[in-house]
Amino acid sequence: AILAEASWPSAPPHDHRRRSSKVVGMAGEAEGERKLRFKAGVVQPSRQYPSNAVKTSKYTPLTFVPMNLWEQLHKFGNVYFLVISVIMYLGEATPLFVGTIKAFSTLGLLMMMMSITAAMALFDDIRRKNADEEINSSKSKVISKVSRDRRAEEKEKKWSQVSVGDIIVVGKDEEFPADVVPLYCSGDGGNCYVSTANLDGETNLKLKTAPTASQLLLSKCSAPIGDLDPQSKLFELNGEIRTEPPNSNIHDFSGSMQVEGFASESLGAKQLLMRGTVLRNTALCLGIVVYTGPDTRMVRNSRPAPLKQSNLEKITNVAMGIILVAQLLFALGTAMLHVKMTPQLKGHWYLYPSEILLPELFGWWLTFVTLYSNLMPISLYPTAEFCNAFQCYFIRNDKHMYYKRPDFNNGTGFGASARSSNLCQELGQVGFMFSDKTGTLTQNDMELKRLSIAGRRYGTFEGTGKSGGFNGGPDLQAARQGAGGKAIDAFLEALAVSHTVMATYGSDGKLCYEAESPDEYALVAAVAEQGWAFQGRRGNELTVQHMHPGSSSSQEIKYHVLASNAFNSARKRMSVVVQRGSEYLLLVKGADNVMMERAAAPDKKLEEDLKEFSVQGLRTLVIGCRSLTKMEVDAWKAKYDWAQRETEERDRKLEDVAEEIEKSLNILGATAIEDKLQDGVPETIEKIRFAGIKLWVLTGDKLETARNIGFSTKVLTQDMDLRIVDDEEGTLDLNEIESEWDHIWDPAQKAMMITGKALTAIMQDEDERAKLLSVSTSCSVLIACRVSPSQKAELVRFIREGIQPQPVTLAVGDGANDVPMIQEAQVGVGIAGREGRQAVNNSDFAIAQFRYLQRLMLVHGRWNYRRACKFTLFTFWRNMVQVLMIMYYTLMSGYSGTSLYEDWIRLSFNLLCTLPILAIGCMDEDVPASTALAHPELYSVGRLGKDLNKKKTAFTITAAIAHSLVLYFLTIPAFPGMELFGTGDYYTFGTTCYTCLLLDVNYRAGFITNTHNVYTIGSIVLSFALYIFWLIAYPQNPWLADKLAPNMYMVPEHMVASPYFWICVIAVPLFAMMIDVYISFNHHHFLPDVRDRVTYHGNKAGQQDAACPADLAGLVSENSDDEPSSVIRSESDSDGGVQYDPADTKQIDLSDFAQQRIWTHRIRHARPYLSVVYTGIMAGTVLLAMGLVALYYSESCDQIRVQYAESPERELDFMSGLWSHFPMGTRSYEKARANCSATIGGEQLCHASVLLKNGMRKPLLYYALGPFYQNYNSYMKSEVMAELTGKEVSQSQREKSCVLQTRVDSAGRQIVPCGMKATSVFNDTFEVVGYDLVFHDIAWKSDVQRYNNPPDYPSRPDTSWLYQRYPETIKKEEGVKTHAFADWMRPSAVPRVWNRYGYLNEHFGPGAVLELKIRSRYPMDTIPGGYKVIVLTEYGAFGARHSGFGYILISAGALCFLLAMIACATYRSCPQGLPWLQRLLGGEDSDEGYESDAKSEESP
Repeated sequence: AILAEASWPSAPPHDHRRRSSKVVGMAGEAEGERKLRFKAGVVQPSRQYPSNAVKTSKYTPLTFVPMNLWEQLHKFGNVYFLVISVIMYLGEATPLFVGTIKAFSTLGLLMMMMSITAAMALFDDIRRKNADEEINSSKSKVISKVSRDRRAEEKEKKWSQVSVGDIIVVGKDEEFPADVVPLYCSGDGGNCYVSTANLDGETNLKLKTAPTASQLLLSKCSAPIGDLDPQSKLFELNGEIRTEPPNSNIHDFSGSMQVEGFASESLGAKQLLMRGTVLRNTALCLGIVVYTGPDTRMVRNSRPAPLKQSNLEKITNVAMGIILVAQLLFALGTAMLHVKMTPQLKGHWYLYPSEILLPELFGWWLTFVTLYSNLMPISLYPTAEFCNAFQCYFIRNDKHMYYKRPDFNNGTGFGASARSSNLCQELGQVGFMFSDKTGTLTQNDMELKRLSIAGRRYGTFEGTGKSGGFNGGPDLQAARQGAGGKAIDAFLEALAVSHTVMATYGSDGKLCYEAESPDEYALVAAVAEQGWAFQGRRGNELTVQHMHPGSSSSQEIKYHVLASNAFNSARKRMSVVVQRGSEYLLLVKGADNVMMERAAAPDKKLEEDLKEFSVQGLRTLVIGCRSLTKMEVDAWKAKYDWAQRETEERDRKLEDVAEEIEKSLNILGATAIEDKLQDGVPETIEKIRFAGIKLWVLTGDKLETARNIGFSTKVLTQDMDLRIVDDEEGTLDLNEIESEWDHIWDPAQKAMMITGKALTAIMQDEDERAKLLSVSTSCSVLIACRVSPSQKAELVRFIREGIQPQPVTLAVGDGANDVPMIQEAQVGVGIAGREGRQAVNNSDFAIAQFRYLQRLMLVHGRWNYRRACKFTLFTFWRNMVQVLMIMYYTLMSGYSGTSLYEDWIRLSFNLLCTLPILAIGCMDEDVPASTALAHPELYSVGRLGKDLNKKKTAFTITAAIAHSLVLYFLTIPAFPGMELFGTGDYYTFGTTCYTCLLLDVNYRAGFITNTHNVYTIGSIVLSFALYIFWLIAYPQNPWLADKLAPNMYMVPEHMVASPYFWICVIAVPLFAMMIDVYISFNHHHFLPDVRDRVTYHGNKAGQQDAACPADLAGLVSENSDDEPSSVIRSESDSDGGVQYDPADTKQIDLSDFAQQRIWTHRIRHARPYLSVVYTGIMAGTVLLAMGLVALYYSESCDQIRVQYAESPERELDFMSGLWSHFPMGTRSYEKARANCSATIGGEQLCHASVLLKNGMRKPLLYYALGPFYQNYNSYMKSEVMAELTGKEVSQSQREKSCVLQTRVDSAGRQIVPCGMKATSVFNDTFEVVGYDLVFHDIAWKSDVQRYNNPPDYPSRPDTSWLYQRYPETIKKEEGVKTHAFADWMRPSAVPRVWNRYGYLNEHFGPGAVLELKIRSRYPMDTIPGGYKVIVLTEYGAFGARHSGFGYILISAGALCFLLAMIACATYRSCPQGLPWLQRLLGGEDSDEGYESDAKSEESP
């Protein structure tokens, strides 16, 4: 309950009583016997005890931040990203190593994620604090003073102020504020009734009794109640109370009370009124507070359920560990490449690699570890929490799991509850189910059906579910008048007296029974109809109305109850010692095995009757008695009283004393009670078995009863080979069973029954234990009978610890005895039955009826499992694609650690790419609920872990690599065209790639979605909308761009103006979709899973399965296949279900959203290959068209490429070689080489005559340098933007961004602007003889406008200005506002530079010859593979010549058509797939079982 309330804010605030509590003041103490002395009505505690104030809230204003931070740092992901942020900061702020990623980009996101979690925790804590204040401020009445004139003064106290020793006054329907020993109760004989619903959920009232001495003393007065009758005698009350130390046992209490003038008497469970219980049917109670705060039974029982980690979380943690190792290895590999390349980079004179303090390999390894840090998905934790919360919401509000009956839950409806949000997906992975029987499979609604008395049977049983009660009454009454009447009356008398039932009278004057056990209620009510009617109790006096047989006369018989030996699961019997007149009787009832062991003589006829009753599935009790002498009673009673007075081990001593007298019993007969099956149990069990879940039913019934119930519930079927492990009716030789089962390969045909006695013997032997594990896991059903609660939990643990891989276990029960089993299982489900709410309060999920397990597991569990796996794999996939793109780009940036994406753009990745998967993780449905219920075999996907395993992980990695390559090979070839459009700079190109990545991620989210609705589509639209908003608010905003990243200013505007941007954003998702559709077709066709067989393969031949809706065969719009949401069904005994107004319930939300009934598109095809064909035709056509257009415009632009410089050294590496002198599509006649003279004074004069074969219209001149690493990390960051915009900057700012060589020249002058970019400006000049070049509009206007010279330009002394360093290129009057400089300052995205130089406003006809004069000053000869080229080209709508992009698009389009044809041919040649391939590869349809430590389970 704690975990449920803490995880989602919709838990009701009044549930604070069931939360784990800390208490203001002293902690729960470890003490011995507690003594409270009272004199003249005043109690004087011997010591200080804890306060009674409860504090369930965790935080205070001072502790919230540190405590919550500490809690969140227990998550591996949070610690990881905090450490990464620290490492990033060290690389950013110190020279230890090079930090290429700013720490804020990770730390800011981490803080945002942790803030969301902290806000939810704070919200929950505020609710807890308010609930604490409400309960602590409740009022109670205490006796403040008792005067000698017998006047007692009352005053109100807050519950938080109540202390040990206070005498409190509690009236009818008031709640006890602490644990109290009653002194006086206004009921008959000092009795009172309390409701313990707040403690254990039981609705039956409990009888409590004040100690005899204090009750007698305080009731001896003549004043009326209104004048504080008992309080007036408190002055005369002197004595002492001794109690046991505080503990959590709500069913037992041990203590004693010594009142002056009276003998000491023991205190038991009936003398403890616990905090949280409510006084009922009693006017007044006075009591002494003995336990407060943490010492009360309620608080000590309010401990949280054990923390259960979901199987999916474990797998995810392992996956994160593997990803971390992969990240470290990737980083190591890249660092080694960097170290290898560093010596060669020394030839690049313009680069000044950063000097680091750490060893080079280790330092650069840290650089790349931080660069690839996003491989670990930071958003997975909040994504999982968000989706889990909504999955819980849908479970809680499912109207198909809402139950209401007039006789259930006080007429209030009960909806399903989800208390452990992290286990929602576990419901879809259950491999073993452990179920209680009574109250779980049955209604716990008992009816007496048959009796066996003195060798004769009474009543008949017509079959399970037939109502009518006991029909043997006439025969029984007739027999009472005959010779056997005495035996019958003795039997009925024992049933009427030996019980703990209470009798009350309703408002109509009718006698009503309140019983803790439904068995006792059924028996007492039944014998009342047969002439022995229990009337009630007054103290130790019990009254029975005896109706004489054959007459209307009756007689009241009074019994004095001398002792009562309580029932427990170990004794399996209860007895009373009573005095009737001068006779003393021991009346006993209990389980047949323990009663027969204590019988004076065997009764073969009764044993035969018991066996017949068990075969019919009835619960049996054997009744016995023994006459006692007064001497025997007195001797035994002395021992009993001694045991009652003991405060240590009282229960054991009482059991030992009871054992002495419960022997040599005269067996009177037996009862047979039917516990009716719940509605839908057989159908539910049948579906659970068809789902492949192994079902273990654990019950306390005898073997025959359990076997009969097994068949009636369809746990067992006639075609099963049933083996019994028992020393009486079966065999204990497990080897024999195993050998006989060797020829049965199907687990569904094998079943086993085992008794608790046999189980105990087997568990003590390790070899036998291992053999039991092997045999029991090879069958589909096991029924364990005569097992105790501890054995139930032991069996769950037996499976969890013995089988590898560990299966998901689910335990379902309804009573307190099922709590150990529920808490031991991975998933605990509580049934809200008649045995209270202990199981519900300690469970992970709660439902009202066993049949709701169908929907809880087969629908919600399966959906949630597939959703969770989907968002987990998707999150890993999308981060992997992003990091792979960054890693590819690292190879292009000189292994310098440059990220492909600008930091502030990259920062939005987790948010924008998480939004689409949130709706899918909450609402995706691969099949409708009706199909999931009609085809339970679909459940095997989760049970066998098919959606998140090694194969799926490998497939996800493969898909990530494929998508990253698609992104890479469709965007990189577009670079030349983007460069000539002025959008090939690092910032614009990176933003283009990021946009394509975002498109691909959102497309992929839509592709893996099974059901599209307004939320799934809206989340994708919202992702794009937020991205567009961010692009407008950040790069397009001059103020914000200047603050964050000035070079991003106006990037979106230029990006969208390029046609290559639009081609990329269309081509990337189209081609990726084609690849996905083709792979998906092959997966579903050759390795189909169960869902594929149900949806696709079942419709191939045109057949339409009645259980498989038609909407699975095409595109449909659906709302739901269920009834309208305005109708809820409640159960009725008279008919199957009646409708009632939804206003009857406030517990569930009936909106279409809560019921998952929103409008939905579900897309499926009867022939999946058609998806490949349609997609191939569509994508291929579009890609071919775009490729042909791009190629046409490329080929239509004539060009002349004149190489005028080349390094004598070889090319640096393969990546540099990609950026060759002449791009794809360059014709031989378009290549030329200039004639250059010797170098004089650092300048070389070159001439070239070029023939324009086809002529040119207004040609563009641009220069090409390569390889040139403008995208080298330190090169790009080597600038002071404030200096470029004309602002005053400090020397420290310059030193931080500019190395010494780029800050001070050889003459000691300050270089302005400083930095590698500003000191490596291209300064070659070009001249077309006879023509004037136009130099404007070659740079972004926004860059030229924002660059400014400083106010003292150019008069500042000792300064080296641009125009002085590059006089041929930079004009003095322009300085930094020169177009050529502004264009150069936008670094190229790839290791080559294609920058525009100028235009010719002339048209040249075919055959024209132009003379080029080149002054080569820019040094490239030291750069390995370096070259310089001047290009004269036409410039069209798609830029200039770069045919490679068109060829790539055409190839992609052709591949789409080829894949479509292959898919069509595959389907035509192999319409049923390749079954042998499925078997060879262990396809998704193989029903893999679990492997135990002893033996692997066979599977079909």
